[in-house]
Amino acid sequence: MLKIERIIGNIFDDPSLAKEFESNRNNENYKTVHVLRHDLEKTRLKQKTSDGVAIAINITDGKKMAHGDILYADNVKILIWQVPEQTITVRLGNLEPKSLVLVGHIIGNLHRPVSLDADSISFPIHDVAEVDLFRRLFCDIDKIELVAEDKIFQPHKSMNVHEH
Repeated sequence: MLKIERIIGNIFDDPSLAKEFESNRNNENYKTVHVLRHDLEKTRLKQKTSDGVAIAINITDGKKMAHGDILYADNVKILIWQVPEQTITVRLGNLEPKSLVLVGHIIGNLHRPVSLDADSISFPIHDVAEVDLFRRLFCDIDKIELVAEDKIFQPHKSMNVHEH
């Protein structure tokens, strides 16, 4: 089992690291591990890389793992690839301020982490049946569109919320 204790960078923050990893894809010292978003919160985790190598992650500096991080141990670099999950994206259009507050209240009341874009809010769902629930909850708000999709969800950095 390969024991890993540190993150050396992130391919989305360091173009040279991304290029290095891409050019060494077939090198046995460059591996990928697929991790659920909930597991990225952990500092200790046992996983298998996509080619079956068992790894034990024990991040000792208190950092949390993130999509695109590169782990390093024993001359092996391992890319963390977050597993896509079911989400709803609420496209806000030109909502009035009170409608924006209502959308925030509905999502917040269910303790969902959110990701914010210029004209939309995304949040994870537990089951595709929840799309109907949110359609009912948002039914009195005009000019919004709900889109259910599988994607890599990354909560807004200031969000530190538990989910129900």
